[in-house]
Amino acid sequence: MTNGAAIGLTAIAHSLPVHTVESAEAAARHGFDPAFIADKLGISARHVAGEGETSASLAADAVQRVLEATGTDPAAVEMLVLVTQTPDEMLRHSAALVQAAAGLPQSVAAFDVSLGCSGFVYGLNIARGFMAANGFTTGLLVTAETYSRLMAEDDRATQPLFGDGAAAALLTADPLYHLGAATYGTDGGRAEALIAHGTGAKPEERAPLFMDGRAIFTFMMSEIPKDVDRCLAANGIAKDDVDCWVFHQASRYMLDSLAKRLGVPADKVVVDIADIGNTTSSSIPFALERRVFNQTPPPKTVFLSGFGVGLSWASTVLTRA
Repeated sequence: MTNGAAIGLTAIAHSLPVHTVESAEAAARHGFDPAFIADKLGISARHVAGEGETSASLAADAVQRVLEATGTDPAAVEMLVLVTQTPDEMLRHSAALVQAAAGLPQSVAAFDVSLGCSGFVYGLNIARGFMAANGFTTGLLVTAETYSRLMAEDDRATQPLFGDGAAAALLTADPLYHLGAATYGTDGGRAEALIAHGTGAKPEERAPLFMDGRAIFTFMMSEIPKDVDRCLAANGIAKDDVDCWVFHQASRYMLDSLAKRLGVPADKVVVDIADIGNTTSSSIPFALERRVFNQTPPPKTVFLSGFGVGLSWASTVLTRA
């Protein structure tokens, strides 16, 4: 049987919808100065799910890509955790859809986790614990969201910001990165700052996604620096020991502001939002795959922190094996 410390992060692959919305188009539609979207949000384009593209279909594509990239036999996969708040159906769970579409064995343990921007960090530790408890050595953590289907067409707060997409992370007992201690937080009392009321049972009764950007910024600046300190202490390291910081890719302005508040070098903070927008639960794995794992050699110590809808937050440290 494996132990929790042995399970780590081996590889990541992503999947994006075909259709893109250029920020100049979004600016014209919503009455923004194009420079605001490009400079403050840091976004030049976003991918938006089209007909036939769903959270589950994007997730299945990402799974197939990571398995192919690593030469992993689908039959070897023992667990699939799918983090999503935009499932394809109320019943069945979307992980079952992904299992079938990706050709994973019927013996796989597959389940959904309803979390947003903190979901990847939560998911890493859910997956590690589940794999260790069951003696598994090969598992998948997948994040997938299609927030475009929650947004009102005329909403200036959300339309220029959020993009759709999925990422699949392969976890094994022979990883590229070991997982460190994690810290968590929840403040449901402030949930109204980022919320979509209603249920999926009757889509016509759902309220569109609402975001109070100022309240989310205030939350981030007040809670995340404290959580960073807690997580560093839990892992027995200091800020100077961190080679690379990967926060939830909320917006360029928020990332810049957080780096300044923490007093960490801007060149150590990953910004990976320009061509995809804020992809919620997938933003951290996207940034890891596209901006961290491709470095030669990959950085030794990587700090992760996700925060947002819930309100929820979680941080952890990756250490290169």
